[in-house]
Amino acid sequence: MSEVRRPRSKGFVGFLFVAFMFFGLGVGILIGEVAPALFVGMGLGFLSMAILDAIIKEPAEEGSEYERAVESYVGRGGSIGNIILALLGIGFILGGLSILTGFEIEWRILGGALIILLGIWFIILAMRAIASSKSS
Repeated sequence: MSEVRRPRSKGFVGFLFVAFMFFGLGVGILIGEVAPALFVGMGLGFLSMAILDAIIKEPAEEGSEYERAVESYVGRGGSIGNIILALLGIGFILGGLSILTGFEIEWRILGGALIILLGIWFIILAMRAIASSKSS
């Protein structure tokens, strides 16, 4: 079976997260509110990764039917992975903006939802690893 590779253009999508994180950090230092601005920057990074991952299309690769099915939903442009990234991004943006504006949010609910989304994300990563190992 063929080796699973990301197109070169998708390999740089992760840099967007880092770029927005540093942007948020810089803005936070300038306005004296580092943590909330960093949250907003991280949220924008997650959103940009989700959007670009959904936009950049990959050529179909050879592989087992199981591997193609899993990857179509959770891996390399899969809709579930992009939805989770987008929801994480929205959560971080809302959290940062609520701190900046003083708007009260039930942090237990928001924090719990974000942790659950992170857990789902790691499950997806595990599914991708299983699918990749079956192709070896």
